[in-house]
This record gives sequence, structure tokens and C-alpha cells, in this order.
Amino acid sequence: MKAIEVSVQTLLLGSRAIVARLVSHVSEARSEESVVDDPAYGLGPKAGIFIGLVALAAGVTIALFAPDISGAGWQGLVTLTLVAIALERVGIKIYGDTHVSAGVVALFAIAIIYGAPGAAIAAPAVVVGATLITSSRWHSRLFDMSSYTLANVSAGLVFHALIDTDVGITGWWIPAATVAVIVNYAVNAGLVAALAGFYSNEHWLAVWRQEHQWIFPYYIVFGVLGLALAAAYLALQVPGIMAFIAPPLMMRFALHQYVTNTEQTVLELRQKNAELEEANSSIMQMTRELTETYDGTLEALVMALDARDHETKGHSLRVAEYALAMARHLGVEEGSQEWLDMHRGALLHDIGKIGVPDYILHKDGSLTPEEWDNMKRHPRIGNQMLKDISFLSGAAAIIHAHHERFDGKGYPRGLIGDEIPLGARIFACADAFDAMTSDRPYRKALPIDKAKAEILHNSGGQFDPQVVQAFLFAYEQLQDRMAEHHAEEHARAA
Repeated sequence: MKAIEVSVQTLLLGSRAIVARLVSHVSEARSEESVVDDPAYGLGPKAGIFIGLVALAAGVTIALFAPDISGAGWQGLVTLTLVAIALERVGIKIYGDTHVSAGVVALFAIAIIYGAPGAAIAAPAVVVGATLITSSRWHSRLFDMSSYTLANVSAGLVFHALIDTDVGITGWWIPAATVAVIVNYAVNAGLVAALAGFYSNEHWLAVWRQEHQWIFPYYIVFGVLGLALAAAYLALQVPGIMAFIAPPLMMRFALHQYVTNTEQTVLELRQKNAELEEANSSIMQMTRELTETYDGTLEALVMALDARDHETKGHSLRVAEYALAMARHLGVEEGSQEWLDMHRGALLHDIGKIGVPDYILHKDGSLTPEEWDNMKRHPRIGNQMLKDISFLSGAAAIIHAHHERFDGKGYPRGLIGDEIPLGARIFACADAFDAMTSDRPYRKALPIDKAKAEILHNSGGQFDPQVVQAFLFAYEQLQDRMAEHHAEEHARAA
């Protein structure tokens, strides 16, 4: 397996809630018509000197790091740069001169994948590409290019100082990315606030509090998205990028709707502190709604992982469907957090196999004891990948236990009975049934009745008896769906 094969899901997702709300770094406070471009302000000596110093620092940074870029993986660098340019061009004016754009998601992904050299090349290119046909003044473009470069190179340096990417994805990638996002925000927001302070004769801290403080939560959320985008590329290459740009686009759409309907209210809120809480509440609600859009993205990525693992087409989606039908009969409230955790856990159950070498994952014959020990690591790897993502922590617990047995003979921890999370006990039954009714390289799919009998035979051993009873109820409701899948398997075999 390649050194940096990534845990895409998860980050997925959780993405929905995900992931997520399954959860990179999507928000960049940049003004295309900033005070730097306002004709009412001349380029005073202080502002001019400041811009010159920032530009000089950025130039030195580019000269130091850009030559170290590797020629490998240039397709990803070009694709992510173009995505960043496109997202920058659809930035949204929130209020005053403040804009929010999703371009930073792709730029942060570049910093993670290619480090400081990639960021040193991509950041100025993104600003040039995004402002190519605008009327921005030259010093505005120069400052934006310089601040972007310094912020993103700093983020790349911090991330790679904290993480050795050669050992592959670990649970430490999330906190390292969070630190890098904070550094990116601090550098960019600090430079913009300082320059605005020269024009308005206000202290830079006052400008930051008024114009940029509220953006910080977006950086954290968007930082997770940027990490997810990097993970998608490392695992799936360019197709992974395409699959993961849907959430930022949905964010752009949601923000556009919000701004269109409440722009006047936001302007008033700048003068009415009491109404600001209501606006923040609306933004938080919008964020919650946005996380719900992750499920579609997760499902697309899960299908890609199924293909990598040579699973039957739609395996994870079917298992999730069976598991939720069983959960319903066990009294799990539809739409509750437990319900969402079960759904995401079923979708992402084998995400840990991203850490299993391909030669083991695709081996036709029996695994050696050493290879089998390696394979049995994937529940623990999946848990480590997702447990620190708030909206995926419940799914991570299910993933950790999805190969446990009711009689305590499973792995990796040998849990017994109710020690196993309910979602994992349900999943085990649903997964076994779908596996038995699907073709495998080493055997044909079992008839549905025989697979059902096998589930009953293992009640109290491999499976929780209460879960088996729920399976029987769900079986009656899903017979047509199961029969349809079985017919597809026969047709494929023929």
C-alpha cells in the first residue's frame, strides 16, 4: 500500500454529520473591493510600506520554497489550484467589504499534500487567476497574493512539522490540521486587519474584532473540509477531488441564499448588538443543515472504497439499508443521533482498510497468520481515523466493534454481549447477510433462504438473538429488495 493512502471517509463524513457535518478550511476573508481598492483612500505611505514589506516577505518565501516542489503528482496540484480559483471567483459578500470564499479549502489541501513548496506556487496563482478579469488595483492584487502566500505556506510548514506524512494517515492528522488552520487564519486575518487599520486609523485589533473575529469558526469547519479533500485525493487521486467539492459548493449555495434574504438585516446588526445573536443563530442553523448534505458525498466515496476492496457494487449502501430497517424494529428513533451514527458507521465500516496493503486486501488465496493480523487492524484504524471528528465519533465506536461477536470470539477486543455497541451488533448481522447473498471470488452467492437460515443458526453465537429477531422482521419488509440484489448477482454471474 502506498505510503500515504488516506482515510477518506470519514472524514468523511461523516460528512454529513458530518461528517461529518461524517468533517477542511473553507473560508477566506478577502475583499475583492477592499479598502485597498477604494478610490476614496489613497495609497498612503504607511500602507504602501506595509504592502511592500508583506510583498517582499512573500517573494522571499516563494523563492525559498517553490524550487523544492516535486514533479510527482502534478495533476493533483493543477486540479486543486483550478478548483481553488473557481471557488475564489464565486465568493460571497457577507456584509460591508467582507467576503467568504471556499478557495481556501483547496489551498489547504495543497498545503497538506505538497507542503510549503506547493502552497508557495498555488497561492499566488490562485489570486492571479481569481482576479484576472477584475478591476482590482495592482497594489490590491499584490497584497492579496502576498498574504495568501504567507498564510498558506505557514500552514503547510506547521502541518508538516507536526506530521510525518510518509507513515500514512493517523489520528494525529486532525489536531495537526486544526493547528495549521489556526495559523493560516492568524496570518491572513492579522495582515488584512493591520492593513485596514492603516486606512481607517483604527487599531488592528479593533478591526479584527469588527470584521474578522466571526470568521474563525468557519476556518475550523473549513479546515476539516480541506483535510478531507486532501484525504480524498491521496486515496482516489483526481476523482476524489471531484467527489469532495460538492460540500463547499453547497456551502456557497447556502450562504448565497442567506445573504440574499438577510443582507439588510446583517447591515443593521452591525449597529444593533442585540440582533447579532439572532444572526449567529441563523448561521449555526445553516451550518447544521449543511452537514446534512454530506451523506450524498459519503455514499459516493463509500462506493469508491467498495470498488477498491473488490466488494459487490453497492455493498455498503445495502448494508446500511438493512441495518437501519433492523434498528427501526429495535426501537431506535429515526433521525436521532443514534440512528445517524448507525447509518454512518454502516457506510464507513471498512474505511480502516485504507491502511491495509493492497497485496493483502486483494489476495486470492488464504492469508498467512501475519497477513491476517494485519487485516484485523482495520477496525482499530477506522476508529482512530474518525473518533476525533465530533459528528463521526459515534460512528467510529461502531466501526471499532463491527467485527466483534456476541459470544466474545470476535476482534479486535473480544467484547461480549452488551459490551458491543448496539449499532455494531446490528451491523454484524446485516453485513453477514449481504456478504452471503453476494458473489465472491471464492464462492457464488447463497440462496436467500439459506443465508437466512445461517443467520438463525448463529443466533446467540455470532449474533445477538434480539438483533436476529429484528432481522426477521426486517427480512419480511425487504424481501423484494433482497431478491432484486440476488437476481443481479445471478445475472452478473451468467
